[in-house]
Amino acid sequence: MATVTVTTLEGSIVEETHQRTPVSQTTSVAHSSVTSRHISTPSLAANPLSSRSRKGASAEDESRMPPTLSLATVLYFSVLCGVNLVIVIPTADDYSHRLGGDQLFGGLMIGAVPLLAMFGIGLNQFLLRRGLSLKTVLLLMSVGTVLGNLLYAFAGLTKSMWTLLAARCVIGLCNGSNLSSMYIGLTVGMRRRSEVTFYFSALNTLGYALGPALAAVLEVFVKSVHVNNLILDSDTAPGWFMAILYLLFMAQVLLVFEDLPAELTGSQPLGKHVATDERPPMIATCAALWDICMSSAVITTAEVYAVNVGQHYWGWSVVTSALFLAALMLCASMSNLVVGRLTRRFMKSDRTGLLIGSVLGCAACAPLFHFDLHAVSAQASLLGVGLVLVLSLVGLIRAFALAASSKLAPASLKSSMNSLAFVFMALGRGVGGILGSVLSPLSFAPVVLGMLVVTVLASIASHSYMKPSDKAS
Repeated sequence: MATVTVTTLEGSIVEETHQRTPVSQTTSVAHSSVTSRHISTPSLAANPLSSRSRKGASAEDESRMPPTLSLATVLYFSVLCGVNLVIVIPTADDYSHRLGGDQLFGGLMIGAVPLLAMFGIGLNQFLLRRGLSLKTVLLLMSVGTVLGNLLYAFAGLTKSMWTLLAARCVIGLCNGSNLSSMYIGLTVGMRRRSEVTFYFSALNTLGYALGPALAAVLEVFVKSVHVNNLILDSDTAPGWFMAILYLLFMAQVLLVFEDLPAELTGSQPLGKHVATDERPPMIATCAALWDICMSSAVITTAEVYAVNVGQHYWGWSVVTSALFLAALMLCASMSNLVVGRLTRRFMKSDRTGLLIGSVLGCAACAPLFHFDLHAVSAQASLLGVGLVLVLSLVGLIRAFALAASSKLAPASLKSSMNSLAFVFMALGRGVGGILGSVLSPLSFAPVVLGMLVVTVLASIASHSYMKPSDKAS
């Protein structure tokens, strides 16, 4: 018989008497005895202070925000991208006809920017993966956009409609519209990302409002100073104006933008050398990408259609149709800003927001149908109400879909997922520019409603899969 004395962590003495056994069995018995009493050493015990500090660090990471001036710079860049796309819409048809094109060519000229932006996204991602910093890529894209706008302004000298198309293609290739969202995805924590994405979407839509308004102002200015030649007129003025704005933006980037580490922005392409358990769910990803593409297509279709119906069906001037479109987009952008504030407090689920937004979007299409009203004021009022409702709701859908797509992928694929999302956004914008130029009052509402019905079905089918990745950040 032997007495074994064990000192516990609490300092008490425990004496036990065991029958003498072989050494191997004694070790087993001692291990069982210690295990049964749950006696653990300090190295194995859970440290509550360490656990609390980890939770605090995780909460701080989820709420992180980038430097204010840098975030303001990339958000302003999204406004510039929106303005640069739509500032030519009120005068595109006139410029196209002047150089030998038709209404469809004018729509293609508008859609060329987002369509070429799909290749531009691949270009700027290639530059980032080659080690260039985000600040450098922003500057390079801005230089290319300045050159594209100057070529657009000089197209009247060449007297060729293909110069117009080439200029818009250069602008699209250097658009860089994905860089703002990529910056938000990399620097804003998950807790506030939906809110900031709403601000991004609202400011981008604000750019769509400023573009037509600026086109109207430039039209009035050029006519008031009696300047009308091949270099400067109401058709070429948008090119000169945007070139100046981008030069000023380059100065802003150089002065206030704080760059990100190259290893953070140069992530690997989606799907390459990625473990199977890290890949985002296919159904949820496809649904989110459709939502992004559809919302962008509806926005551009509505913009081009509003100007065309005003000029060709109601007999409005360039200034009147431009101000009508600017008012519509301003109302939509303001509603997105308000919803962004409310989202932070009340809407905690992106997938719920997508489903609610798409259902309400279908209902909002009712005023878009052709009711054969005779007074132009009645037609414009009804169309205006319907477009504001639809544009506000598809802006909500786009913001939720962008936020959801960034949360579906793990941290290592976040940048690549952002690029893929903007490829589909650019695709929607390009298709919408062409659709808006060919739709009539009889076909506009059914086409928009059809896209939103598909969105409702996609939201229902993907609802259970639309969950943030465990490795998202």
